[in-house]
Amino acid sequence: MADAHSVATFISVAIAVVMYFYSRQSTNELSLQLVRNGLLEEEAKASVEDKRVAVGFGGCRDVFVDAVDLFDKIGSKPPSSTRHYSNVGNQAEVDQLFAYFFQHGAAAERYVWDRKLFRNLVSSSEDMKDVRSVIGGNAPVMANRFAREGASVLLGSTFKRSTAESGLWKGVVLAGGDAAYRDEDDVHLVMEYPAKKQWGPYQASRANRFILHSDVANAKLESLQTLKKELKTLSANLLVVSGLQMMDSFPYAAGERKKLLEGVEKLMTSTGESTRRHFELASMSDESLFSDLLDHVIPYSDSLGMNEQELALIQSMILHNNLTTVSDSNPRLASALDQMRDVLTGLREREKAGGRRLTRLHVHTLAYQAIVTLRGSAWKNSGPAAAKAALTAFRHTCASDDIDLERSRLIMDTSFMSSLRGDGKRISVDASQPVTCWSEDDYEFCVAPVLVCTRVFQTAGGGDNISASGLVLQI
Repeated sequence: MADAHSVATFISVAIAVVMYFYSRQSTNELSLQLVRNGLLEEEAKASVEDKRVAVGFGGCRDVFVDAVDLFDKIGSKPPSSTRHYSNVGNQAEVDQLFAYFFQHGAAAERYVWDRKLFRNLVSSSEDMKDVRSVIGGNAPVMANRFAREGASVLLGSTFKRSTAESGLWKGVVLAGGDAAYRDEDDVHLVMEYPAKKQWGPYQASRANRFILHSDVANAKLESLQTLKKELKTLSANLLVVSGLQMMDSFPYAAGERKKLLEGVEKLMTSTGESTRRHFELASMSDESLFSDLLDHVIPYSDSLGMNEQELALIQSMILHNNLTTVSDSNPRLASALDQMRDVLTGLREREKAGGRRLTRLHVHTLAYQAIVTLRGSAWKNSGPAAAKAALTAFRHTCASDDIDLERSRLIMDTSFMSSLRGDGKRISVDASQPVTCWSEDDYEFCVAPVLVCTRVFQTAGGGDNISASGLVLQI
């Protein structure tokens, strides 16, 4: 009798457990569906009509390869310790630097000063399984996204003719025409890895990429003057400056880099009031370069775009005049919002005569999109822009226009604090209306959860696609 009672109890508990997990799974699926539908509805509230965008700088051919497979092929073993380098010149440094960022699941891009080493790495990747090559560089990737969304685009970049003709979307025009073509592309080696990938004692906390390059043309901003000349007749709604991280650690002659950045400043200030200016940040390690950007580029920008690592970089430079080398790869929303407030306040205190007040800030992370705009500014459609950015994150990383719930998950919490600094408020997220907006002082904040792709096809270029898709609905 006791045995029968025990069996009955066991069955009842088992049924309860099964029902609990089934209910939980059903609830999760329902939440995903509600969030997806809500994001799609919000995105559809705005459209792109007759917008003209100019984008610079740089262009390359991206070679994508599995990072750990490449290390295995060339016989590189996981190092016993990790180390940060601003640039690399031998394989041991590559191994230590990769492990440094890999264990944090953090994106990084670094210059290889030994060109023979770089060529050997690229050559080793070319016959690997699943290796692929596409047009790359921040400006071309953003230009393609703008064109894909319906804008007309003037692109300041240089390529091999075959790379440009096969890789640029219809609607993208190269500044300089045939003069923009060169004999060889700069190559970027994009070493990707999925979440939880193991390399010896190191494990990636999230999917990401480690990029190596040995650029010359991009670091010299070869299309700067051509873009400036053609921009005069474009009547652009938006000028986007990107790719300046290619200047990080490059061996310039004395004063050469500063002269180039002064040229970027002149390009930006040559535009009229009707042309808004956006600067897209990227990973870098040279404090003197970032300091020059704070002098010659950022004060002349209406808008900034960045990921969570670059947000930590600019906050660190503004508050402490130094660069943090790595940061939380999935920061809590309240923490990121506080960092954004620091950036807005700090840059307002650094405004320059002849410059512009920063009126828009977009931070894109794995879990969420956060867009802050100055109320009363020319930026519009913050809610739809946040939704579109969130959907683009999935579309790009999963390489699918359809938002497949079987390949999705939510990381952002169903409620969040608006700040960690004492005056924060608890804000609940409505799954059916997932874009949450509120006013605070002179600013409007909008946050959208990302349906995170669980079967990643590509992470590189994600930030450029996301940022461009948000911008295109706000101009």
